[in-house]
Amino acid sequence: MRTAFISTILAYPWGGADTLWTRAAEAASARGDRLFLSLSPLTAGHARIAALRDAGAVLHLRTPGPATPSFGQRVKRKLGLSPLSPEVGLIAALENFRPDLVVFSLGGTYDLLLYPQLTAWLRAGGVKFRLIANWQSEHPHLSAHDLDFIRATFAAADALCFVSSRNLAVTRRHLLAPLPNARVLHNPLRWQPADTSPWPVSQEVRLATVSRLDEGKGIHLLLHALAETGPQLPPWHLEIFGLGPQEAELRATIAHLGLGDRVVLRGHVGDLRDIWKDNELLCATAIDDGVPMTIPEAMLCERPVLSTCVGGAEDWIEHGRTGFLCPAATVPLLAAALLKAFAARDRWAGIGQAARESALAHYRPADYLRLID
Repeated sequence: MRTAFISTILAYPWGGADTLWTRAAEAASARGDRLFLSLSPLTAGHARIAALRDAGAVLHLRTPGPATPSFGQRVKRKLGLSPLSPEVGLIAALENFRPDLVVFSLGGTYDLLLYPQLTAWLRAGGVKFRLIANWQSEHPHLSAHDLDFIRATFAAADALCFVSSRNLAVTRRHLLAPLPNARVLHNPLRWQPADTSPWPVSQEVRLATVSRLDEGKGIHLLLHALAETGPQLPPWHLEIFGLGPQEAELRATIAHLGLGDRVVLRGHVGDLRDIWKDNELLCATAIDDGVPMTIPEAMLCERPVLSTCVGGAEDWIEHGRTGFLCPAATVPLLAAALLKAFAARDRWAGIGQAARESALAHYRPADYLRLID
């Protein structure tokens, strides 16, 4: 079996989306598949990719292209009128590899709009391909041409794999299509039973965010909501875990709002126990998302979660029993959700225990095998 994995996430280093396809690639390698991995140099340096390469995987590196091409540029690429299209080298490498199965890990559900020649090559050759939709915008801008292309491509795929039920439902709404070949897969988690810390004892309410620091994660909105509700809240402290391009803006927001004594940026901390030994509640305030692995990981560490209703939050959280849901990432809604969550603080430890039990019952750790079955 010759299996190719192609990631469209080229501008970011290793992230949560990489764990799903990489785990599948490791399983395929272990059963004897020949592997082709097309990915960014930023991801290729990860130890797990190096191990796959050492086991015989062929690496094909791609660098990020320019900003999203216009409709006219995409038409030219589809017609083959852009001879320098970055797809040309990838198609040539795939022709040489001759895959039986191609698995795409998509940063955005509709990323294949940027790969019309590759998509045409797959369909013309009858190559079986599967898609992992790792992230979805609730309100994308899609032309009639885009919609036709996506519908045809998704219909031709052997399987469409979404990481959350909501992202699948939103995609069906966008496309006005039933997508009968779609399924929802769970992303493998890094959590282990030893990661669970005892419930912290603190006079302050201890909050944490754990994510890449970019605008789509909504951390800036959380800061404004905390500032607005401050007089109505008991003493609180927020630790922001993660790295990313919004760090300078977040520091400026913290200073502007006068929250320097209550908020600290901790950078990347890989040990879940170090994150949760002092903190009580995860605040996951994304504007759009797939399924932040930090949500089930916090729940498995016996911590409740306050999350916006995007991506996979509603797959994992039962409002009021295992966490708290906010309808959308706006400052007024987040402020209201914080007030309700803080009012239930005396129940947080019990909610955390219920969250762990619920997450353990819900989690399917071997779902990645369905990518290569």
